[in-house]
Amino acid sequence: MVEDAESTNAELIREAEEVERAVRAVHRLLRRPFNPDIARSELTAPQMNALEELTREDGLSLKELSGRMALSHSTVSGIIDRLERRELVGREPDPDDRRYSRIRLSEEVRGYVRRMSPSRRSGPISKALGLASTEERGRILEGVGTLRRLLEGVLSEGERGIEATTAGQEMEGQR
Repeated sequence: MVEDAESTNAELIREAEEVERAVRAVHRLLRRPFNPDIARSELTAPQMNALEELTREDGLSLKELSGRMALSHSTVSGIIDRLERRELVGREPDPDDRRYSRIRLSEEVRGYVRRMSPSRRSGPISKALGLASTEERGRILEGVGTLRRLLEGVLSEGERGIEATTAGQEMEGQR
Protein backbone atom coordinates (compact mmCIF):
# COMPACT_ATOMS: atom_id res chain seq x y z
CA MET A 1 0.00 0.00 0.00
CA VAL A 2 2.81 2.44 0.94
CA GLU A 3 4.72 1.36 -2.16
CA ASP A 4 1.69 2.19 -4.35
CA ALA A 5 1.40 5.66 -2.78
CA GLU A 6 5.12 6.30 -3.29
CA SER A 7 4.90 5.09 -6.88
CA THR A 8 1.89 7.35 -7.56
CA ASN A 9 3.63 10.31 -5.94
CA ALA A 10 6.80 9.72 -8.01
CA GLU A 11 4.66 9.52 -11.17
CA LEU A 12 2.90 12.81 -10.31
CA ILE A 13 6.25 14.52 -9.73
CA ARG A 14 7.58 13.20 -13.05
CA GLU A 15 4.45 14.39 -14.88
CA ALA A 16 4.57 17.79 -13.14
CA GLU A 17 8.19 18.23 -14.23
CA GLU A 18 7.28 17.26 -17.79
CA VAL A 19 4.39 19.76 -17.87
CA GLU A 20 6.63 22.48 -16.42
CA ARG A 21 9.30 21.84 -19.08
CA ALA A 22 6.68 22.01 -21.83
CA VAL A 23 5.15 25.23 -20.48
CA ARG A 24 8.61 26.83 -20.22
CA ALA A 25 9.41 25.79 -23.79
CA VAL A 26 6.13 27.29 -25.03
CA HIS A 27 6.85 30.48 -23.07
CA ARG A 28 10.33 30.76 -24.61
CA LEU A 29 8.91 30.22 -28.09
CA LEU A 30 6.26 32.89 -27.59
CA ARG A 31 8.83 35.40 -26.32
CA ARG A 32 10.95 35.06 -29.44
CA PRO A 33 10.31 37.85 -31.91
CA PHE A 34 7.72 36.64 -34.39
CA ASN A 35 8.11 39.54 -36.75
CA PRO A 36 11.48 40.06 -38.49
CA ASP A 37 11.20 43.86 -38.01
CA ILE A 38 10.93 43.38 -34.26
CA ALA A 39 13.94 41.06 -34.29
CA ARG A 40 15.97 43.66 -36.22
CA SER A 41 14.93 46.43 -33.82
CA GLU A 42 16.92 44.72 -31.06
CA LEU A 43 14.21 45.58 -28.53
CA THR A 44 13.91 43.28 -25.57
CA ALA A 45 10.55 41.71 -24.71
CA PRO A 46 10.09 44.05 -21.70
CA GLN A 47 10.89 47.08 -23.90
CA MET A 48 8.37 45.92 -26.49
CA ASN A 49 5.80 45.32 -23.75
CA ALA A 50 6.35 48.85 -22.39
CA LEU A 51 5.83 50.27 -25.88
CA GLU A 52 2.67 48.21 -26.31
CA GLU A 53 1.28 49.44 -22.98
CA LEU A 54 2.01 53.03 -24.00
CA THR A 55 0.30 52.38 -27.32
CA ARG A 56 -2.83 51.34 -25.43
CA GLU A 57 -2.66 54.48 -23.28
CA ASP A 58 0.00 57.01 -24.03
CA GLY A 59 1.13 59.36 -21.28
CA LEU A 60 1.21 56.92 -18.39
CA SER A 61 3.19 57.73 -15.28
CA LEU A 62 6.04 55.41 -14.35
CA LYS A 63 3.95 54.06 -11.46
CA GLU A 64 0.99 53.32 -13.76
CA LEU A 65 3.23 51.64 -16.34
CA SER A 66 4.95 49.56 -13.65
CA GLY A 67 1.57 48.34 -12.42
CA ARG A 68 0.39 47.38 -15.89
CA MET A 69 3.60 45.54 -16.64
CA ALA A 70 3.65 43.89 -13.18
CA LEU A 71 7.29 44.91 -12.75
CA SER A 72 9.01 46.97 -10.09
CA HIS A 73 9.25 50.73 -10.43
CA SER A 74 13.05 50.58 -10.69
CA THR A 75 12.95 47.91 -13.41
CA VAL A 76 10.50 49.88 -15.54
CA SER A 77 12.48 53.08 -14.95
CA GLY A 78 15.53 51.37 -16.45
CA ILE A 79 13.50 50.12 -19.41
CA ILE A 80 12.20 53.64 -20.05
CA ASP A 81 15.69 55.13 -19.68
CA ARG A 82 16.96 52.80 -22.43
CA LEU A 83 13.97 53.54 -24.68
CA GLU A 84 14.45 57.26 -24.09
CA ARG A 85 18.13 57.05 -25.12
CA ARG A 86 16.96 55.49 -28.39
CA GLU A 87 14.44 58.34 -28.78
CA LEU A 88 11.53 55.92 -28.82
CA VAL A 89 9.81 57.57 -25.84
CA GLY A 90 10.06 60.85 -24.01
CA ARG A 91 9.21 62.10 -20.54
CA GLU A 92 7.06 65.18 -20.09
CA PRO A 93 6.19 66.91 -16.83
CA ASP A 94 2.68 66.08 -15.60
CA PRO A 95 0.61 69.24 -16.17
CA ASP A 96 -1.31 68.67 -12.91
CA ASP A 97 1.68 67.83 -10.72
CA ARG A 98 5.12 68.77 -11.98
CA ARG A 99 6.79 66.40 -9.51
CA TYR A 100 5.72 63.57 -11.81
CA SER A 101 6.37 62.90 -15.46
CA ARG A 102 4.32 61.27 -18.17
CA ILE A 103 5.89 58.85 -20.62
CA ARG A 104 4.97 59.46 -24.26
CA LEU A 105 5.74 57.50 -27.40
CA SER A 106 7.41 59.16 -30.33
CA GLU A 107 4.94 59.54 -33.22
CA GLU A 108 6.90 57.12 -35.38
CA VAL A 109 6.85 54.42 -32.70
CA ARG A 110 3.16 54.93 -31.97
CA GLY A 111 2.21 54.03 -35.55
CA TYR A 112 4.66 51.17 -35.84
CA VAL A 113 3.70 49.46 -32.58
CA ARG A 114 0.00 49.69 -33.42
CA ARG A 115 0.64 47.99 -36.74
CA MET A 116 2.87 45.25 -35.30
CA SER A 117 1.30 44.43 -31.91
CA PRO A 118 -1.49 42.15 -33.16
CA SER A 119 0.90 39.88 -35.05
CA ARG A 120 3.31 39.76 -32.11
CA ARG A 121 0.61 38.95 -29.57
CA SER A 122 -1.34 36.28 -31.42
CA GLY A 123 0.53 35.54 -34.64
CA PRO A 124 2.51 32.48 -33.57
CA ILE A 125 -0.42 30.92 -31.74
CA SER A 126 -2.84 31.65 -34.59
CA LYS A 127 -0.45 30.14 -37.12
CA ALA A 128 0.21 27.08 -34.94
CA LEU A 129 -3.52 26.54 -34.39
CA GLY A 130 -4.00 26.88 -38.14
CA LEU A 131 -1.76 23.83 -38.56
CA ALA A 132 -3.80 21.80 -36.06
CA SER A 133 -6.89 19.78 -36.82
CA THR A 134 -10.22 20.80 -35.30
CA GLU A 135 -9.84 17.96 -32.80
CA GLU A 136 -6.31 19.04 -31.86
CA ARG A 137 -7.43 22.65 -31.35
CA GLY A 138 -10.20 21.45 -29.06
CA ARG A 139 -7.77 19.33 -27.04
CA ILE A 140 -5.33 22.24 -26.75
CA LEU A 141 -8.02 24.62 -25.52
CA GLU A 142 -9.42 22.04 -23.12
CA GLY A 143 -5.98 21.11 -21.76
CA VAL A 144 -4.80 24.69 -21.28
CA GLY A 145 -8.14 25.62 -19.70
CA THR A 146 -8.02 22.65 -17.33
CA LEU A 147 -4.43 23.38 -16.28
CA ARG A 148 -5.29 27.03 -15.65
CA ARG A 149 -8.37 26.13 -13.58
CA LEU A 150 -6.44 23.64 -11.47
CA LEU A 151 -3.52 26.02 -10.94
CA GLU A 152 -5.88 28.82 -9.93
CA GLY A 153 -7.48 26.46 -7.40
CA VAL A 154 -4.14 25.42 -5.93
CA LEU A 155 -2.86 28.98 -5.81
CA SER A 156 -6.04 30.34 -4.24
CA GLU A 157 -5.83 27.61 -1.57
CA GLY A 158 -2.27 28.72 -0.86
CA GLU A 159 -3.40 32.34 -0.60
CA ARG A 160 -6.11 31.36 1.86
CA GLY A 161 -3.47 29.55 3.91
CA ILE A 162 -1.23 32.63 3.85
CA GLU A 163 -4.17 34.86 4.86
CA ALA A 164 -5.04 32.52 7.74
CA THR A 165 -1.41 32.43 8.88
CA THR A 166 -1.15 36.22 8.68
CA ALA A 167 -4.41 36.69 10.57
CA GLY A 168 -3.23 34.24 13.23
CA GLN A 169 0.07 36.09 13.55
CA GLU A 170 -1.75 39.42 13.88
CA MET A 171 -4.03 38.01 16.59
CA GLU A 172 -1.00 36.58 18.38
CA GLY A 173 0.71 39.97 18.19
CA GLN A 174 -2.31 41.63 19.78
CA ARG A 175 -2.15 39.40 22.88
